[in-house]
Amino acid sequence: MAHILIVDDEKNYRIVLGQLLEGAGHDVTSADNPYAALDILSREQIDLIISDQKMPRMSGIDFLRHVNEEIGPLPFIMLTAFATVHTALEAMKIGAFDYLLKPFDNEEILLTVDKALDYSKLQNENWLLRRELEQNRDRTLVGNSPAMESLRNQIGQVAPAKTSILITGESGTGKELVAQALHRLSPRNDKALVSINCAAFAENLLESELFGHERGAFTGAMERKKGLMEVSDGGTLFLDEIGEFPLNLQPKLLRVLQEKKFRRVGGTVEISSDVRIIAATHRNLEQMIEDGTFREDLYYRLNVVSLHLPPLRNRREDIPLLCQLFLERLAKELGRPIPQLSPQAQQELYHYDWPGNIRELQNILERGLLFCDGTTLEQSHLPQQLHSDAAQSSVQTNSAQMPLEQPLPDHLETIEQQLIQAALIEARGIQAKAAELLGISRSNLQYKLKKYHLV
Repeated sequence: MAHILIVDDEKNYRIVLGQLLEGAGHDVTSADNPYAALDILSREQIDLIISDQKMPRMSGIDFLRHVNEEIGPLPFIMLTAFATVHTALEAMKIGAFDYLLKPFDNEEILLTVDKALDYSKLQNENWLLRRELEQNRDRTLVGNSPAMESLRNQIGQVAPAKTSILITGESGTGKELVAQALHRLSPRNDKALVSINCAAFAENLLESELFGHERGAFTGAMERKKGLMEVSDGGTLFLDEIGEFPLNLQPKLLRVLQEKKFRRVGGTVEISSDVRIIAATHRNLEQMIEDGTFREDLYYRLNVVSLHLPPLRNRREDIPLLCQLFLERLAKELGRPIPQLSPQAQQELYHYDWPGNIRELQNILERGLLFCDGTTLEQSHLPQQLHSDAAQSSVQTNSAQMPLEQPLPDHLETIEQQLIQAALIEARGIQAKAAELLGISRSNLQYKLKKYHLV
């Protein structure tokens, strides 16, 4: 239960309110004036304050200001007479959770206290989730692009829920990292995160792997085996490549999502499992539904919340930051000094289309680091395919080689895109710095990034 501080110059109110709250299981400390209360707050851990508004030497609203400035935000309930309700409303504007009229109703007091404590707990949990997400940014979802900022915010919002989530995006964009972040930031993080690639198993083996089997259920089933649905009870099950899930098994997965129940292969006993399912795919499931290869009802059960990972070519401003992270990590693993990227290498990495996305970027940097014998990773250390594609891209965007038949506004837009990309490279993906280099506002830069599909 909570430790509650009562601040009121009227002794009878302190006694009655203290007895009421102690009867509800709370610890109570009292003070007859705000100065004594501030002294208590400096020495003791207080979860909630209930204060009178009208007190000698310092009003309740001034006391609230002191608490905010010296202690920090705490759940604060104001007690007030009818004549000072307008003042209490002013207190709520500066941080009070609620106000109650004197003489108060016992049930109303207890209900308001519970609501204030629940709200405070939720705020603290959200803060911890945001801090956890920031601390793990270097390991998971790197990037300052609007798309990645939005994705991180969505993860922080949906991670605490039990809701099924569908992660979409091209191969190599980091869908499994999103699943790991969702599990780590959920109340299930003390239980297992179990992952399985649905494309890696034949249909009969996938059924046994997920749901388990009884002894003698099929040839070679010499003993009972628990499936991953059972093993991940209380935790999270990540189904990668859900688009490859066999059509014949989809009703069984649907039942788990609907009823949290299943049977082992060859079994008759109903098994319950409180498992949160996160699925991922690079395929178009809606098209698969039209083609009759994926069940519509299963799709809607999986797709309660959808999180999309953009391809790397659509968030090029994140490439410098990703390069820095990967080079630091790879150099440490190889026992080498961390190299700098030459301007020419940066240009090639920025202009390449990245069909393999982040996974391809990491592989190319690892190869380049192996061939790098100095402190600078040069253009020559990168694969030939990268040179060809980047050169072609450069030619296409080089204003000196544009066809004269192209209208002048189109020429100017192409040049503008080229300058924006160069500024982002120079600014290592930091939009505020790139905007400064270009001599425009950050909001104007963000508008142009969206206009030219650079995010």
